[in-house]
Amino acid sequence: MSTKWILITGGSRGIGQSLVIELHKNWNIVFTGRSEEGLAETLNIVENNLSDLWVKGYACDGKNEQQVQELALMLLESLGPPSAIIHNAGITKDALHIHQDAAIWQDVMDNNLISIINWNRHLVPAMLLDGHGSIVLMSSVTGLKGNIGQTAYAASKAAMFGIARSLAHEVGRFGVRVNCVAPGLIESDMTNAIPDAKLKAILKNIPLRRLGQPDEVAKAVEFLISDNSQYLTGQTLVLDGGFTA
Repeated sequence: MSTKWILITGGSRGIGQSLVIELHKNWNIVFTGRSEEGLAETLNIVENNLSDLWVKGYACDGKNEQQVQELALMLLESLGPPSAIIHNAGITKDALHIHQDAAIWQDVMDNNLISIINWNRHLVPAMLLDGHGSIVLMSSVTGLKGNIGQTAYAASKAAMFGIARSLAHEVGRFGVRVNCVAPGLIESDMTNAIPDAKLKAILKNIPLRRLGQPDEVAKAVEFLISDNSQYLTGQTLVLDGGFTA
């Protein structure tokens, strides 16, 4: 069994699940989630797809450093360093700024940023010793454009741009690259719940006049972790149909 593998955090639902499904075509995958049901659902989908590659799902809360450390050490001992880390796990906690207290902000930052620090702290040193690898941070156009009710979420996603730029300087000489993907409105259960009239109004502000598809995000991520982007680091790839143009 090949041990060349990638880690996808938050792979049990939404874009993360699409990342697992799409990237499983070419990569061995370890993914995490906090829901056993979500893990089982994703595993069931990929197991129905014919592939010589493997997928492993683990329950792990990225903001819990002890959980991350235990899983990371087990993975390093059994599989060696990952070829890529895709930091996808995160939450929104939407509310108007004046209705958000420090506890809400702390929860968003812990889930969206501290989880990145926890995983990097335990996996990146092995990648540096290995002399190659790619780190992808799943940001959002909200970090660029802003959105009502998402000051905490926007702050966490904008922070990823700075993390990618600075970390790229730190690890580049070891052959490790760091980039962001900033998706716009991507078709999901959330967008499917938007009333038709409101959705039509939203689409008028997107030059391509449609929502993005989850597999389009996955293909962009695969580009960033593949050999096709070997000279690309410290950058943010905006995938929004022209919404922020």
